[in-house]
Amino acid sequence: MESTNTLGKYQIIREIARSNDIVYEATDPTLGRRVALKELYFPPNIDGAQKRERIERFMREGKAAARLEHPNIVTVYEIGQEGDRFFIAMEFLGGQTLRDTIKARGALPVKDAVDITLQLCEALALAHQNNIVHRDVKPENVQILPGGHVKLTDFGIARIMSEPSITANGQVFGTPSYMSPEQVSGRNIDGRSDIFSLGVLLYEMLTGQKPFAGDTVVTITYNIMNSEPPPPPGVQPHLVAIIRKAMAKDPNMRFQSVEEMADALKQEPANGATLYSDPYSPPMPQGIMTTYGTGSPPTTYAPPTTYSPPPSPSGGQYVPDPFAQSVPSSPVPTPIPQRKGMSPETRAFLGTLFIVLSLTGLLLLAIWMVTEAYSKYDEQTRTRIVTKYISQGDKLMKEGRVDDALVQYNNAKRAAGTGKAGAEARRRLAHVYADLAGKSLEQRQYRSLKQYASWTVDADPTYSAGHYYLGIADHYLGYSTYDAELRKAIETGGNDDFAQAARKRLCEIYINQGDRLASSNPEQAKSFYRKVAEDPLLFDPDWSPIAEQRLTDINKQSG
Repeated sequence: MESTNTLGKYQIIREIARSNDIVYEATDPTLGRRVALKELYFPPNIDGAQKRERIERFMREGKAAARLEHPNIVTVYEIGQEGDRFFIAMEFLGGQTLRDTIKARGALPVKDAVDITLQLCEALALAHQNNIVHRDVKPENVQILPGGHVKLTDFGIARIMSEPSITANGQVFGTPSYMSPEQVSGRNIDGRSDIFSLGVLLYEMLTGQKPFAGDTVVTITYNIMNSEPPPPPGVQPHLVAIIRKAMAKDPNMRFQSVEEMADALKQEPANGATLYSDPYSPPMPQGIMTTYGTGSPPTTYAPPTTYSPPPSPSGGQYVPDPFAQSVPSSPVPTPIPQRKGMSPETRAFLGTLFIVLSLTGLLLLAIWMVTEAYSKYDEQTRTRIVTKYISQGDKLMKEGRVDDALVQYNNAKRAAGTGKAGAEARRRLAHVYADLAGKSLEQRQYRSLKQYASWTVDADPTYSAGHYYLGIADHYLGYSTYDAELRKAIETGGNDDFAQAARKRLCEIYINQGDRLASSNPEQAKSFYRKVAEDPLLFDPDWSPIAEQRLTDINKQSG
């Protein structure tokens, strides 16, 4: 039953979240608009000074977010007070948080991770231009709407640089795993602190794991201050370098603005080269440039070796020999001159050329051998890493820890690239996502069904279950793409269970559409019946005869 509570002018429907504050789903009766209503929560036994500080901080949150009108920032409609209750009315956001996305999918595809980061850069750019530092950029405060649109939320501990601070010197606010070194130590901060958090976020999206781990807050903050995170497996070198630059301990060594970081993310490195120095990359043999993380063998570049003999003093023209003796005319035939041996200059040139060609051949052979050796080493290393991730994922699945297993399978997929081990990781991911899609269908949660089905198709486009569930979701949600997805399920599945189910469902849909149109538009109704009766892909022993009979009946009526 829906709640009849009200707060201000808003009708509260239900509580949807509770941490430091309480968030409700509510409606604005004046505009008939659904809103997220955030109420300030006071813990028991709070003293007067603490209560005043919490009120001031809460009102600052609303003030900070309200002055930022941007497509990538949650919209604030009203900041209000009713008696001793304080609230902020904001737009109600669908979709799910980035934290939920990472839990379900593990490491995200590079394209998705970069796209999310670029949208957050847009949001933070406006905040920083208005002298506002968010101070709590983390997956829980990033909402991903259907279609991939991103919203930055929760400016609860934002710092408005143009106003006096309400944080005492040395007082620390933030989420430990995402805090910058200067934030951890309680020093003055600026927009570069948000850039550090953004680097942590990008690392976690690409790997499924936080860069600074630890069992306690003390361990986590110590690692932030003193240690470098492990290299993210399978991530392109230029992205690794961007992450490391964003997470530099010294703010002066980071990107100096989110716009600068966004520009770096938009650049495509040429020939696998990095945009910045990458401290993760191991030293490579000279003469070899390796594109790491693409799943392809390293590319070798042999220095060109050319040799041009010096020009002759005459510039190549014939010069008469001043020492040649004139020969008088005689009827006696002139003897044929004998071929002379090669000149010393020619012999020297050919000898040098032979040496150069021999050395070039040896160099190319050496490069090929090193490349082959490195390629085998890289493949063996990747296989070991992938096998370990898959083994951990299998163990977690047996324990019923599906979310944790998905993280490991996604790590395996990322580390493997396009090899055989990667195919095995993708197969496991597809089956887990398909199982989750099936459960969503049973519960009639069609948006969750569509999300899990989409992830199934992303993991393995050849798995018929993904296309079947995606077609079913699209049909229930009213999308015309259901037809193409159900046909893909039939094409990829052949005659398996999902292909048969897709065939029957599509036949049923077509015949129902034909029945609805039979009286008002017979010709269009016939087109639907013909799809079932005449399309070999859709032949079904139960439905095809029914379609043929419908065609016979409608032809008699129209005749």
